[in-house]
Amino acid sequence: MPSFLSFVEPTRPFIDWALLQKLRNERTRQIMKEQGVDAIFTNVVDSVIYLTGWPKHRTSVHPGAYATLFMADAAEPIIFCSEGDSRGMLRDRFYEDIRVIPPWQRLWPKLFAEAVADRSLQEATIALDGRMTANLHAAITRVLPSAKLVDAVPLLDRVRRVKNSEEIAAYEHTLSLVECGINAAIRAATDSCGRYTEIEISTIGQSEMLKRGCHGTDIWCVSGARAVPVRRYSTDKVVRGGELAVIDGPGSFNGFRAEFARTVWTGGVPAKEHKLLYSTIWESHQEARRIMRPGTRASELEQACLAPVKKAGLEEFYGGFPYTGHGIGIRAESFNVTSRFPELDLPLEEGMILNLEPALWQDGVGGVRLEDTYLITADGHRTLSRAPYEERLLD
Repeated sequence: MPSFLSFVEPTRPFIDWALLQKLRNERTRQIMKEQGVDAIFTNVVDSVIYLTGWPKHRTSVHPGAYATLFMADAAEPIIFCSEGDSRGMLRDRFYEDIRVIPPWQRLWPKLFAEAVADRSLQEATIALDGRMTANLHAAITRVLPSAKLVDAVPLLDRVRRVKNSEEIAAYEHTLSLVECGINAAIRAATDSCGRYTEIEISTIGQSEMLKRGCHGTDIWCVSGARAVPVRRYSTDKVVRGGELAVIDGPGSFNGFRAEFARTVWTGGVPAKEHKLLYSTIWESHQEARRIMRPGTRASELEQACLAPVKKAGLEEFYGGFPYTGHGIGIRAESFNVTSRFPELDLPLEEGMILNLEPALWQDGVGGVRLEDTYLITADGHRTLSRAPYEERLLD
């Protein structure tokens, strides 16, 4: 691949971005060939990032800006790029075939059909991303009457589920940036006793993340009664002493998104009810860690998290639903840690990265969420997130 992906990150020499993309493409093509798929078409931003490495700096870009035709037997994909970004992309030319598209998706099917014809794929098996708009999906179907069209979502979910070594390194770097923000917010909220509002605490965390290199942030803080039930946005409520404050949220870097959560004691002497909520959720993680390894089913992780909750008699306040955890990478990934939906259950594999986020939200007491990130290894797991727990709530 040309120099763009190789040298765009000269300050990150420990991540080989070109190798990262090469390994992604090899895995994708291997699974495509196993399933008899000749090409994938998607305009869903996170899938475009995965298949092409672009636009990894703009994970929030709108879905009309980029698309790709990724082929099992071609060295490079075709990139479809909005006119707004086209001049820079054509000058950088990190892929040979970059085609400019208008912002109106109703004009896309004809352009996509031309690309399919250029590569002699009119009668091929083409996987269309089922997350694109229904109108675009239907229009593409009409202009490709001879192709065999299948859903790309199950294929892409399987491909993206397991990370290669360079993806793991890039994810850990992203997580380190998020840690800077979460830990800054933790310091602001701990024993705050009215020093800050929720918005100010979230701003402290997000400012730190942006200074460290994140491209996007969304930390939120909720405290006291606002966490029952939880509201996942900050307000100008003053974070007073004697409350539980939940700090949560993601940051993105080069096409990766990391997140985790902590709950902080804001000052004074915690009551036994506060300690029970916190220690129960802390124990949920310990129970999950005892069984977290390749072959363990995702449903078993949720049941492990629920065991301490049931033992404490707090099941009615459990806030882990609709799922207790999820895969993560480019975004919150497709597989979920749930036992309520058997059709979503699957075994853990080496190379998966997942977040567990059990929580309790109890009226009159407050809310507790502890979220950690785990890498599944050959013989178990490794905890990737690093931030302090609230020791005063565990004694």
